[in-house]
Parts: sequence; C-alpha cells; structure tokens
Amino acid sequence: MEYRTSCRCVLAAYGLVVGLAANLTGRALADSPLPNAQPGLVRVLILSGEGGQAWRETTPALRRILAETGRFDVKVSESPQGLNAQTLAGFDLLIDNGAGLTPGSDSEKAVARFVESGKGLLVAHGALGGSALPAFWPVQPGDGDIPLPPVRFLEVTLAQPDHPIVRGMAPFRTADTFPRGLLSSRASETIANAVDVQGTGDDRKSPAIVVSRRGQGRFVYFALGHNLSAMHVPGFMTMFARGAEWAATGAVTLPAEPAPSRPAPGAVRGLLITGGHDHEASFYSLFEGYRDLDWLPVDASTTAFRNDLRNKYDVVIMYDFTRDMDDLGKKNLRDFVESGKGVVVLHHALLNYQAWPWWYEEVVGGRYRLSPEGKTPSSSVKDHQQISVTPQGEHPVTAGIEPFQITDEAYKRMWISDRVRPLLTTDNPACDPLLAWIGPSDKSRVVVIQLGHGHTAFGHPSYRTLVHNAILWAAGKNQ
Repeated sequence: MEYRTSCRCVLAAYGLVVGLAANLTGRALADSPLPNAQPGLVRVLILSGEGGQAWRETTPALRRILAETGRFDVKVSESPQGLNAQTLAGFDLLIDNGAGLTPGSDSEKAVARFVESGKGLLVAHGALGGSALPAFWPVQPGDGDIPLPPVRFLEVTLAQPDHPIVRGMAPFRTADTFPRGLLSSRASETIANAVDVQGTGDDRKSPAIVVSRRGQGRFVYFALGHNLSAMHVPGFMTMFARGAEWAATGAVTLPAEPAPSRPAPGAVRGLLITGGHDHEASFYSLFEGYRDLDWLPVDASTTAFRNDLRNKYDVVIMYDFTRDMDDLGKKNLRDFVESGKGVVVLHHALLNYQAWPWWYEEVVGGRYRLSPEGKTPSSSVKDHQQISVTPQGEHPVTAGIEPFQITDEAYKRMWISDRVRPLLTTDNPACDPLLAWIGPSDKSRVVVIQLGHGHTAFGHPSYRTLVHNAILWAAGKNQ
C-alpha cells in the first residue's frame, strides 16, 4: 500500500466522565446486549486496555458520548486479545482506543475481516501508543515511534464539508495535541484538518479526520481526544458520534448541531431544599445522571415556600434542618402536600418543624427529638455505624433493592407514628429498627429515609437506587 505525506491528526472532543464502562473480555459478547437496550441501535464494541494513552479515562468518556445520543448500544472490552469472527458477529462497529492488537495476530485478522464484511472501524486517539499499527489501517507511522507534541490551541476546519460526517458543521477551536509523522494511504480521504494556532511553517496544519473504505466496510481515524479537557469540547461529541454512525452504517442521521442536553420529556420536576445543617458536597451526586429527573433547583425553606409551588414542582426533596417557618411558608407547604404533590424527607430533615404537629404527625410520620419529652430522652446519633439494611415487603421505592450493608450515621429513640408503612429495617442496636417508611398522609406520597449522612451513603449503589426510586414514586411516576 502506498502512503502519502503526514497525517498528524487533530479533532476536538467532548465527554463527561461520570459513568463506568463495562469491563468485558474478548469472549461471550455477541449475544449479550446492554441492559434495557432497544432494537434498532447501532451496536458498538470499544476495544481498550493497552498502550500508553490514558484509556482508563478516555474510554468511559467515549462511551458516554455515544450513549447520550440515544443512537448506540455500547460495550467495552479491556482484554480484546482472542477476538474472533463469532465474538464480533453481533456488533456493527469497533472502536480502537488502545486495543494493542499484536500485528499479524488472529485478533487483528478478525478485526480486518469484520471491516471487510461491511462493518465499521473507528480508530481513536488512544490507539496510537507505539510504532506498530495494524497493517490494514490506512494510516501508518513514518519512522519509529509516534511522537506527541505538547497540547496546543487548534482550529478544526472542514476539508470536505459535503462529507456526511461533517456536513452542516462549523469550524471550532480546541486545546489538544495530535500524533506526528503518520502517513495516510492514497485511497484515504481527509475530511477535517487541524491548524496549530500558535505554530508556523508547513507542519502547523494536519488532518483531523481521515476516512477510507476496506472491502465493503468503512474506516474512520480520529486524531484528537488526548485528554479529558480536550474531550469536553462540544465539537468532538458531534464529530465523534457522527463519525461512529457513518463508520457503522455508511450514513449519518445525528444532527450537526445537537440541541443542548436536556432531561427526558416528562421528567420529574423536583425542588431540593437544603440549609440549616452542614453536609458534604457529594450529596448532590445523588441526582446526577438521571434523564428522568429534570434539573433540580436548590433552595432554602425560608425562601422556597414564599410562593405557591403547586404548578411548578411534582415533588419536594428535603435535606434541610428548619426549626420553624412563618405562616405564609406553612400555608404554601401545606397547600403543596394537600394538592397531592410528593415529599421525600432525607436524614436530618427529620429534625424539621418540631413545633408543627401537622407536619410530623400527619405528613412525615416521624421526628427526631431534639430534647427530652417527659420521661422520654432526646434522640441520639452515632456516626460511622455498620448498618445491615433489610427491605420489608414489595414497594416501588424498594424495587431492585436487596439486603445491603452500609456505613452511615444512625438515629435512635425517634418518635415514629404507628401509621407509617415500613420500607427498610435494621438490627443495629445504635439505630431505631425502622430506617425508611411511607408517611401516613392520605393526600400526598411521602417517603422518609433516615439514612444519608455522608459520602459512604451517597456513593452506595443501593442508597442511590433508593433515593431515585423514592423521588419517582413520590412524584407519581413509579406506581
């Protein structure tokens, strides 16, 4: 194969790093779709796990970019050696982000045949970790290793604006770096270039996206995406996702200018109430990554209930400590509850409104005693408790939750109404037996969860599921 002058490629990038990719071996992949996968999605396998690039960071980001379009069903293999035609049969597209396939190996040959059969291969920046690249790639190193210069400011321009991958897109700027000394085959086509804003001379311009065909399939080479900062540029999300779709199908349906990310239609409209008690910033991670939750404004009870909230929110999520509230605030909160809206009470919000019996008797069904009441001592608290949690009965709030162990803060000797419906219990003697319940209100959906003091709870998968389920059920979305 003949090669022409250097393909020192560049592209901008986008990608949020939340989300862990599934770590799969090279076998038993073809017939195992992602949970809740929908028919008609492009099935993608990202090959990763080798090379000097930061694949542990960039691979989850690439997966996230594709998954958030709603067009792809994405899996990841961090041990791709041993791939064969059978294990690849169920996929439409392979993405090499550091597969480290041995030249001439059976796995490399399987990938080549995969493309020739009419499927797609997208080579990402993370695949360029050394001097030995698969022979069937239309880009190859010139002499020796593939050096990377320092990150620079780059302008990404369109060399072939009518190509489906970039059609309708506009040039953009990024801060990234691109491999030096690559040679592209004469059968390939550069559809986007990158220009070093700070550079001079002939080497300041380099291809950013190279495409070619092999057999009946398609090959796309992306040069940029060196680090997570570069992958946060919106232009990369668009180009990368559109490049992946073209490599897999030969056509592009994704928009050139996607709309800003928004929650799903009909997402829960919630108001998050904090204040009056310190808490870790990691608390807010409980609400990240759910498209069925709208953006959750955060307010304090002293200002949130100055207005009528009934037409604005489906549920109020309380994580505050408010001793009392004026008459207007009480009226608006009561109107909200009695209109059938939802309430979720988390952890220290059990201390709220100590002098308002309607609130703790008829709505919450529980209260942390701040001081002794007759012969009953005040409630107690112990941090860093090992708490064994057991769900009680079946309910949408506990759906998908099995018994679990958690390290958290324990409350004991609370007042709890005998009219509540238990959801979670424990046998830890530092806790009251009841950890979560449905409040006694016959007009509102109220969920009370005693757990939730710090990061050991906020990062716990079962606690995260519990809070998410509680919000959906309280808002009337999860029957």
